[in-house]
Amino acid sequence: MGVILWYQIDFPKMMLKISNDVRSGSVLADAEIVIKYAIGEAGTFEITFADLPLLVQEKLTSELAKDTGPEGGVIVDIHLGYLDDPSGRAVALTGRVEEIKSATRFPPLGMRLTGHEEAAHRLLNHTDPGTHPPEAVISRKASTPYDAAKDIVALAGVPLEGPEEPDAPERPINKRGKNSFALLTGMASDCGYEVLVQDGKVQCGMTLSHPPTDSRFPFIPPDALLAAAMLSEDCLVAYATMTVARMAEFKPGQLEAVGKQSVVADKPEPDKVELFDFTVLGVPTFRAGLMVAAGVEGYQKALMNFRVLQLTHTFSPRNGYTCTGRAVEFSGIGGNNRRSELARKASPQSIADLISGKAQERAAAHPSVDVGEIDKATPDKRVASVMVGQSTDYAKASPSVELPVTGATGERYDRPVASPFAWHNVGLSVPVYRGMRALLNQVRDDPDDTVVTGFLWPNDPQTERPKSKEGDWWLCLPTDLTVGSAPKPTGKGANDLIAADGRRVVEAIGLKIAIGENACSPVGDRPTEGDAEVFLLTHKSGTTVQIAADGKVTVDGGAQDVVLKSGGVTLTIGNGKVAIS
Repeated sequence: MGVILWYQIDFPKMMLKISNDVRSGSVLADAEIVIKYAIGEAGTFEITFADLPLLVQEKLTSELAKDTGPEGGVIVDIHLGYLDDPSGRAVALTGRVEEIKSATRFPPLGMRLTGHEEAAHRLLNHTDPGTHPPEAVISRKASTPYDAAKDIVALAGVPLEGPEEPDAPERPINKRGKNSFALLTGMASDCGYEVLVQDGKVQCGMTLSHPPTDSRFPFIPPDALLAAAMLSEDCLVAYATMTVARMAEFKPGQLEAVGKQSVVADKPEPDKVELFDFTVLGVPTFRAGLMVAAGVEGYQKALMNFRVLQLTHTFSPRNGYTCTGRAVEFSGIGGNNRRSELARKASPQSIADLISGKAQERAAAHPSVDVGEIDKATPDKRVASVMVGQSTDYAKASPSVELPVTGATGERYDRPVASPFAWHNVGLSVPVYRGMRALLNQVRDDPDDTVVTGFLWPNDPQTERPKSKEGDWWLCLPTDLTVGSAPKPTGKGANDLIAADGRRVVEAIGLKIAIGENACSPVGDRPTEGDAEVFLLTHKSGTTVQIAADGKVTVDGGAQDVVLKSGGVTLTIGNGKVAIS
């Protein structure tokens, strides 16, 4: 590693190179450079020139104005290293300049260029055509998160690298974001995956590392080899290349999960996370995702597996060239997304993510809409007691029906049951049985004001759906229940079906129909059902038509005549006489 600092800013499309070395650039200028990489975040850069010629400034500004979107910006390669060690020079970032401003620290020729790494730029500036407002959307009936990520990045013109998680189940994926980067990170977070965007490529998985490999397990050198690399001085060793960087500052730490609202069946949160912050002499090939080991005298966890979560390259003629960052313990079996979020250093992006996360925690703990399981119901009061407490496992496509209700967060007693029509002494009353999956609305997000607004067919426990056809309007009710703590419908069903073509079918154990104002019950009084296996039609006049359980048909006109007509012939029965005319 050299001593004399060297940099080169290459704008390949403009045939322009700026450097502090006369042999490496067509323009000489001093520059301060900051490059930031992080797992789950877009790579950024900032270049501040102290004395850039006005003609060069105008050329850059003109080039920046030529295009927008994924193909916009000015392509730039940032090379860093040491003048007296050409082997230590390398590209620290390839990206696109997105904004040019004057640098007030260096008037009048000072200029500040900011932008994103190439793949991040494309993802951040890509939205689906025809969306208003612009957004990126993915909708898949069945896909693994890896395949969904491949589709997202392909539309932005970015390759996906690294292996797919083995045995990852296919699931419905429906997600949207303000751009492809937000869509990708949101989808990955829902599935317990991480995203690493750098060097023009994307990785998406549960065990990411840099550089990407064909295996989900990163290369880990033998302990003896690591120990040998650490013998000379305090240093940081990168596993992949066994690069040794001289350590300038080292601060080990341990973070514990605090301040998180617990949610029933939440994904396991690590009790504690081992990490260390470091500052080393600059190495331009260092990236987020590097597997590293810290060789520091007295440090007891030197051979524990750590991965660089956040990394900043800082290049300055005054302060030198350093790489600072945070490394967090790494697991080859997953769960690294939780460790990363717990250990992430504060930044505008991480603070925004934290606020968003807290909002999600609050919504998960006190949701406006929830599900529960009926424990018991009081039909005449139209209230039901509901057990609540269900997982928030976003890896499930529809947790509301795919996960069981545990009841771990208690029971909401005597909650009102909604109806499409409800008024004084009248309304539509539907049956409510123990074990039914209830859809709950918590008015003003208040659990004490929960309303049962409907019901769902759950998949856990498995519940069979009625075998309906397209266009059916079908009310099907049970006539008997199994015995036990979790009763289910059994035997025959009572049905009222209107098919798509308008044909109607009514099936009932018994049917009683009363016609006439005087035959109706007072409002709010429950009518008395008729006998099983019997059809009975009654009229306020006293006339009845009955099909008995044995099939005998009886027509009783009471005080009125019974008249039968067919084909011009009339049969009249009444007053003890039969007349045919």
